Amino acid sequence: MNDPLRTSFARWRDLALFSCLSVALLAPLDSAEARKRYRSYDGQRKKVEVPAPAPLNRPLFFVVNIGKQRITAYSNDGIYAQAPISSGSRGHATPTGIFNIIQKNRHHRSNIYSGAPMPFMQRLTWSGVAMHQGALPGYPASHGCIRLPYAFASRMFNATEGTERVIVAKDDVVPMPFSHAKLPEPAMMQAPGSEQVASISGRMLANAVNVAERSSEDAQRIDVKAEAPDNADATGKLLNPREYALAMRKIAAKTADDAERAASPARRAVEARVQEQRVAATDLRKAMVALSVANRRLDAAERRLSRVPEAKRPQAEAAKAEAEAKVSAAQTQVEAAERARAEKDEAAAEAMKAFRQLDDTRSQAANGTLFWKRRLAPVSVFISRKTQRLHVRQNYIKVFDVPITIRDPGKPLGTHLYMAMQPASGSADNDPKLRWLSMTLSESSEDPADRRTRRRKGKAEQPRPAPNVSASAALDRIEIPEEVEDKISEMLWAGGSIIVSDSGISNETGEYTDFVILTR
Repeated sequence: MNDPLRTSFARWRDLALFSCLSVALLAPLDSAEARKRYRSYDGQRKKVEVPAPAPLNRPLFFVVNIGKQRITAYSNDGIYAQAPISSGSRGHATPTGIFNIIQKNRHHRSNIYSGAPMPFMQRLTWSGVAMHQGALPGYPASHGCIRLPYAFASRMFNATEGTERVIVAKDDVVPMPFSHAKLPEPAMMQAPGSEQVASISGRMLANAVNVAERSSEDAQRIDVKAEAPDNADATGKLLNPREYALAMRKIAAKTADDAERAASPARRAVEARVQEQRVAATDLRKAMVALSVANRRLDAAERRLSRVPEAKRPQAEAAKAEAEAKVSAAQTQVEAAERARAEKDEAAAEAMKAFRQLDDTRSQAANGTLFWKRRLAPVSVFISRKTQRLHVRQNYIKVFDVPITIRDPGKPLGTHLYMAMQPASGSADNDPKLRWLSMTLSESSEDPADRRTRRRKGKAEQPRPAPNVSASAALDRIEIPEEVEDKISEMLWAGGSIIVSDSGISNETGEYTDFVILTR
């Protein structure tokens, strides 16, 4: 008869033996699975699969959520793509705030951390913060940069133009449709006529050819003015600020190109006229020498005439008459040489004047090309409660800044970003109305890594400051002069933005950056 206690013990023993064997057999599999999971976060060793985004409809901007370790790319149509990230670890926190992509380098290496590779680098600050492909362990692990999975980093590197906004926040910031009476609208401007482009170019080339190939008395000077064409011959079509900038850049570029082509014949004309001037000066010097010799011979003939006896006087008088004739001929030659030199001097001066005018035209056209190229970039407006000023930049270049009025200046405004998006489909071409998105960022001095550490240890959460005022209430308190609004409207199009903040311009804002607003 079986002992129940012994039977139970045998079953327990068999079960324990089976469990130990199972653990021993499965342990290598678990380790392999763990390594596989880790490698799946490692953008250097295995590419993270990111769904292919839809076709891009600009403008494009990014929102980085430090708390959820996630980045979201937004286009004019909404969410464009998302991916996990790895931000700054404890002691190397990624700064939060509003940034712009200011530099791109596909094969960048860190100049701070021993040349560490940073593929698909898109710089946010000159102090060393960037987005780039890197290892993603599933938690903050960088030295302040925003690491991205391979596929996302590659696609976004190819998608960005280098002016895109990047919002970095400790929590989720969701762009919301927004409207307000104080948001500017783009100014619609008359399109310049295409015939004006040809007239400017044609006049410059005609001058160059005339001066280079004809004598000064035959060359007909044509007035050339390097200026933006007026609307006398306009097409009647209204253009938005970006379209107008494109048209004007085309005019400036063609003017600069034609001026460059006309520079060579104009330079040759100057060289030819100067050479003619030198020849005329040489001829004049020779004529003057000949006149001097003739005068000396005449003096000698007169002295001989005064000393010769009466018998030889007729011969001396004939010699004097011949000397006088040579003096007269030499004088005529000098006068002709003087007239020739004066003409050549005038021709050389005219050729030099034409060349300088052409060079001025070329310089002005080149400056115009740069100006209108800047006007193609999104305009950026920053309003600071701290300084009570409105600042405007475009293509990372300061345009102007002016004082403004903010009601209740002692009360906080908060930090708000207003993004201008493309007009809704179906808008009339002659009356497009931009769509606006608003984003409000909360400010905190707390390192998100410290917050996660506190959560793991079960410590109480520190209270987070709520946004001071809403995006709408912030604009209600701001008064902008009408002429400033008009100037902004001339530059505003999709991709433009307005930032309102309690702080002033941060020390990260400098040359070749847009406005950088730090919230931590």
